[in-house]
Amino acid sequence: MVKEFDINLKIKNISIAGNIKKTSKKIIDLIINTLLSFDIFNLNTVFPLKYNTLPSLKIDEVSPSNTDILFVLGGDGTIIGIVRNLKQQVPILGINVGSKGVLTEIFPDEINLAIEAIKENRYLIQERMMLKLSIKQKSIEENALNEIFVYRSSLTHLPTFSIIQSDFYIRKKMDGIIVSTPTGSTGHSFSLGGPIIDETLEVFLINLIGSIQRLPQFILQPIPITIACSNKFYVVVDGQVKYLLNKDAEVEIMKSEKKAKIVRLFGGRLSHIEKLGFERTGAL
Repeated sequence: MVKEFDINLKIKNISIAGNIKKTSKKIIDLIINTLLSFDIFNLNTVFPLKYNTLPSLKIDEVSPSNTDILFVLGGDGTIIGIVRNLKQQVPILGINVGSKGVLTEIFPDEINLAIEAIKENRYLIQERMMLKLSIKQKSIEENALNEIFVYRSSLTHLPTFSIIQSDFYIRKKMDGIIVSTPTGSTGHSFSLGGPIIDETLEVFLINLIGSIQRLPQFILQPIPITIACSNKFYVVVDGQVKYLLNKDAEVEIMKSEKKAKIVRLFGGRLSHIEKLGFERTGAL
């Protein structure tokens, strides 16, 4: 299982990143000025976010040496993109200025609560499994926090997809395949009827889309998977990066050596259920 643990470290260096298109200047002012008012943190911004005379880092410069916690202003897409582009993973606290915010932990008006929790070491860091995509024919490697989506390029021809994982094998005509992490189980796969998986597990969720012979979802051990297609096909990483591949290309998906680190202040495992609109009621 993925680690979920308390961290009793003295937080000194905080970096702030965000979606500057969605985040108003008022919210940026609130977050940064509140942090500055405590006068105990070294603050950096992460490009393209800039603020007055604060030092600015590029995303690939963020590391444990300069960032104890990375505050991210935005929604899930912003966090997913930042996680994928970090060279070294650091703990991320998401501040929701998006919509559902399954990965975010607080709203901007809860910033004081968050800082007090951090000062008093009242928080958890969840390490989340990530995927690694390898396309040898194009010398491409990508990491994904949520999912890797493989789908047909032609709307008039239904191709045959093959999935191989050790002695597990499927070869069927279908629209495509989603390989999700437990974190990504609340995303595209969920919208197609997939299950919600405990985010602290390490498994692959396989959702087969539009198969002529209807097939269920599969939950597999996180050992490498190879996917091939009888026609040209697309590969989409976390809904943000897309590649068009020829029919002779093979896609290998494996568990990444990197792990995302998500800061939790108020919720533990499966806290994202409420953010999807489900209520957990009743007494123990």
